[in-house]
Amino acid sequence: MMLQKQQTQKIVQPSAYWTPVFDQLNEAVIFFDDQLNILRSNAAWQNFSHNTDMVLNRYIYPEDLYLFIQSMQSGFSRPIHIRLIQDSEHLAWFEVKMQKIEVIDCDEEHYFWSMIACEQTDLVKARYLKDARQRVLKGILTRMPIMLYRSRNNRDWTMEYVSEGCQQITGHTETELINSPLYGQLIHPHDREYVWSNIQEALQRHGCFHIRYRLNVAENQTHWVQEIGQGAYSESGMVLGIDGIVFQTQAELC
Repeated sequence: MMLQKQQTQKIVQPSAYWTPVFDQLNEAVIFFDDQLNILRSNAAWQNFSHNTDMVLNRYIYPEDLYLFIQSMQSGFSRPIHIRLIQDSEHLAWFEVKMQKIEVIDCDEEHYFWSMIACEQTDLVKARYLKDARQRVLKGILTRMPIMLYRSRNNRDWTMEYVSEGCQQITGHTETELINSPLYGQLIHPHDREYVWSNIQEALQRHGCFHIRYRLNVAENQTHWVQEIGQGAYSESGMVLGIDGIVFQTQAELC
């Protein structure tokens, strides 16, 4: 996997390309050769690595080494994300940008690479946590008889968004419910005024509502549902829509 080193290659001295400004950066700056020997590094890298080894690949997580070498050989300046080993127990995520620097010395061409590494561990952990939460939420919404929604504030409760659980709740697909008066028509005629008045009262006080009513999900088939929601408002207080959740419940409680 390592690059083949030419036996006649002269050792490149990158001192002319180094500036003390690098030591003031929070990002790690490293100059290295084609064998991944570290030629020079700044204080940020030294604090991270403790100068325990002068060979860069010893710090690169094995699963990411191929990506690193591939990016290095390609000559592209696109950033890559790799894991670096801080010690035997800790890995850190970094966004790495590399650049090949060519040096002409006595009509001979030599080269080395510069690398700027910005730690992204906290961002990566936050993204993984967010993705995990979304997977859990999606799994719950797919398996359970629950419907999340955004609707307009009209008597048809015109849906602008419904989750996948809508078919278990209403017997109808997302396509059938969105931008149609269907949901309002599914509410039992005896419950429509109750639903309207309770939601309007909650919207006026900018509060939540929790109501129970019947849905006619099929011919001669009625389900009791519970709905919890609240309004979405503009800065001026205008009702932009209603966000909520609908789930099945047992028959009417006494």
